[in-house]
Amino acid sequence: MRVAQAVLALAAAGALRVCAWTWLPQRRFKEEGFMHIGSLGLDGVKGHLAAWGYWNDDRFLDAYVVDAARQQVSVHEWMHTSFAFNTTPAALYTVPADLRIVNVVPADFTYNGRTDLLVMAAPTTRGAAPLTLLLWPTDASGTPGEPTTLPASEAPHPLALDATGQQRGDLLGHATAQGGALRVWQNVAPMHFELGELVLRGDVPACRLAEPHSSAHIDLNGDCLADLFLVCEGTQPGHTTYQAWVAVPEAPLTYELAQTGDLPPGTGPLSFADMNRDGTIDVVFAACERAGCTLHIAYNEQKPLCAKERRGMLAWPNTTAPLPGACRDALQLCDADPAFRLHMDVDAPLHAQWPLAESTGDAQLLQRDDIGTRAAPVPIRVGDWNLDGYPDLVVLTVPAHARPGQTRVSLLENVRCPRRGGSASCVRGDARQFVRVNGTVLDTLEYVHSVSFVDLDEDGTLDLVLQSLEPASTHTSDVRSVSFVQNNVFHDSFFLKTLTLNGACGARCEPPDAAPYAPWGGALGGASYKFAVLDMNGVRRAQQVGQQPQTVYEALHPPSAFFGLGRTNNYVESLFVGSTRRETPAHLALEGVIPNSEVVVVPTGPPAQWRRELFLHPADWIPLVTLTLSALLALLGAVVFMLDLNEKREDERERQRAVHAINFDAL
Repeated sequence: MRVAQAVLALAAAGALRVCAWTWLPQRRFKEEGFMHIGSLGLDGVKGHLAAWGYWNDDRFLDAYVVDAARQQVSVHEWMHTSFAFNTTPAALYTVPADLRIVNVVPADFTYNGRTDLLVMAAPTTRGAAPLTLLLWPTDASGTPGEPTTLPASEAPHPLALDATGQQRGDLLGHATAQGGALRVWQNVAPMHFELGELVLRGDVPACRLAEPHSSAHIDLNGDCLADLFLVCEGTQPGHTTYQAWVAVPEAPLTYELAQTGDLPPGTGPLSFADMNRDGTIDVVFAACERAGCTLHIAYNEQKPLCAKERRGMLAWPNTTAPLPGACRDALQLCDADPAFRLHMDVDAPLHAQWPLAESTGDAQLLQRDDIGTRAAPVPIRVGDWNLDGYPDLVVLTVPAHARPGQTRVSLLENVRCPRRGGSASCVRGDARQFVRVNGTVLDTLEYVHSVSFVDLDEDGTLDLVLQSLEPASTHTSDVRSVSFVQNNVFHDSFFLKTLTLNGACGARCEPPDAAPYAPWGGALGGASYKFAVLDMNGVRRAQQVGQQPQTVYEALHPPSAFFGLGRTNNYVESLFVGSTRRETPAHLALEGVIPNSEVVVVPTGPPAQWRRELFLHPADWIPLVTLTLSALLALLGAVVFMLDLNEKREDERERQRAVHAINFDAL
């Protein structure tokens, strides 16, 4: 019996070793840290990366690249098996010879679940409209059709949004045919847009969008319905103002003025994220003058979460909002706060500002990539690279005595302010400070003129994509060298990805004249997500994320939303998904969402009828885990069978000994 048990133990150990080392997938990158992994198939690209989109239905991001002449857009599909982009374009879009591409917007404007392409192009001849809008449709088979010319626009790029609440994709900008007035390109039918007006309820001068501007379509008052944040021209040259408009539910094209004011002198592009993990969207930007640049965070003040802090076996009530109705219940996260306030004024109590040199060591920030024939704004990029639930920043700085075009990449980690001292950004007890991550491969990179976050290969980590200018390049070159930095830093934290579609199809599109396909191309810009999760200390935290809130000036936002959950030992208690539909309610509540997964929501009809799908990450492990579990169950079954067989044999021996004893006594 002991020999049999030893054999079974050795067999189990061998089986586990085989499961662990042979069947399970090997890590592609075994070293920990940030690794420069090259261009991944985009080394032959003579141009620059302009946008991300789902060209096909494999759930992997594809790259939209504009050539150096700015006359052609090529789509390069991501190949999961080779971990690279296909060098052969899947589609090509060419504009007329007298136009130059300034922006591309991949989105489903024809409402068929496929990704169409809106191209904004500037003329090379005088007398033409400042911006020509060309829309290429994609049919059900995935083939691009002939382009349609939409009503022309003034120089400020139109913002893609859903103003009508039909989830079809509209545009907001200054129409040339309407004397440059602020108008909406209403998507009334496939390939047909009509100019209309917004109903703006508020006593404020009409907004003239700044050139460039960083307006956004994102929830500001906490009701999970996307609002409008407009960046407008100021009364003085070089100055800009802002207007925050709240969308009115059940009233298409209607917005109410919530806040307006001046932006600090020298303000660059604005970014939007929940920087302090309180369930509200804040505004991040930089303001630069000759003496140097200052980083700013305008915190969004709303009624706090009605949470309970757990300490040991006891639960202590949150005393930050003692009055009834002065806080949000964890099951009512999409409850609007009419008294919300963005602290945009630099003297406001919840406005954090600190010198750029304090975080990076450099005083100047690269705000415009003006080397070449175009001048593109360079925003502060926001992304949670360490999955702790607090978004981090990545900026491009200009070192002192730098050569022409030379820059430095600085990854700034969002950390908690100490009780005493700390950065100038520590404006209150729960404020954050930003510390540069040193000793990485980013310190060796120079001449980078664009940096942004992207989840390569959909593996649940935010990597970096960089577009660099070689030192020998001339000041008229639009060629950028695209490369990637893999984030392979170990984190004991979790993430969640979300994607809300426009409802053109359900789980699959089944056209009569083409093969069925998944409607991943119908990502809904302006969708909103709010959720609550318990951290390791038992404290309930609320977070908010917007889906593709900006599309102007090559914003490089992916179609889906990505956010870290931090360290948690529990499910996501409640995930609220808000659409852009003008109805009440326009959001869905999901409970018990598994971390390290992707949630896909298709809003069609009332929220109770919305389709929900959950994809676990990484999917490659699921068959192997199933196989390993089956092998272990079979092994345990064999052990039980052997033990049962040995027990039966022992019982038989006992019975035979008893029979022999009886027979002996009888003799």
